[in-house]
Amino acid sequence: MKKVFYLLIILLSFSLFSCDKKSKDANIISTCFAGYDFSRAVAKDLKTSKMLLNPGEELHDYSPTINEIESIIKSDIFIYIGGESDEVWVEKQILPELDKNKTKVINMMDVVKNKGNVYNEEAPESSFSEEEEEDELDEHVWNSISNAKIIVEAICNTLVEIDAANKEQYIKNKNDYINSLNVVDQNIKNVVSSSNKKMLIFADRFPLLYFVRDYGLAYDAAFKGCETAKEPNPKTSNSLINKIKDNNIRVVFIIEKSETEELCDNIVKECKKDGIELEKRVFYTMHTISKDDYDKNLTYVDYMNKNIESLKKALI
Repeated sequence: MKKVFYLLIILLSFSLFSCDKKSKDANIISTCFAGYDFSRAVAKDLKTSKMLLNPGEELHDYSPTINEIESIIKSDIFIYIGGESDEVWVEKQILPELDKNKTKVINMMDVVKNKGNVYNEEAPESSFSEEEEEDELDEHVWNSISNAKIIVEAICNTLVEIDAANKEQYIKNKNDYINSLNVVDQNIKNVVSSSNKKMLIFADRFPLLYFVRDYGLAYDAAFKGCETAKEPNPKTSNSLINKIKDNNIRVVFIIEKSETEELCDNIVKECKKDGIELEKRVFYTMHTISKDDYDKNLTYVDYMNKNIESLKKALI
């Protein structure tokens, strides 16, 4: 009887392990949230999509496990950014292992062909705390809705290539999603065009070059691009405060998982001393999302709609 009991335990354990292992595999794997959200919108229930990062995990510090590499190798489509955050380990650990006939690869930065240098296109008289300049492209291409639509088209084309039988459904899903992006795009244009203000202030990093460029907005920030935030010098804080006063700014932004909230809070306090009521708000760049938002199944469109509400406050 004991032998039968132990055998049942072993079989049950094997069954649970097998199911868990299977649940980790997906048809489409993306290194970041944007690729994950775009792919699930186009594929829907025809293919399973997975975000490689755990919710809240930073791609800049990420390194794949052996199991994750195996999952990518088994996938039908692998989507990555193609910038500093994932390019090195993807090119060294992933691409050499892939069978290109089985797994199609989408490099988002290659797809859009619309890149911006975070130094050459920086705001005039910026408050950036770092003086060193180098050739660094803003890899957050998805923060441009026009770029997002190009990436969505590429995902749809790749799905059609590997699963022609469901071509019409993929194209329908893609068109529906692009229509929703067009609505968001028009809503942002309406907010910007109806406002006399065109300046955004970030007491944080700034991975939004494509966004401000699309809508003709000026900006200033504590740090270039999405570089690792360091302790800003007093000159940076004073410069941002002066910009806030000169441009009648009423909202100062941070990005999700900010490392510089203390800087932002200090700016709010200093402005209050001069009778300026400044509101701190989060601008969602979608370089990562929280577990709570992941569990709520929030989408790219949801985050952009949150940003629209913040823009209304910032540009009044």
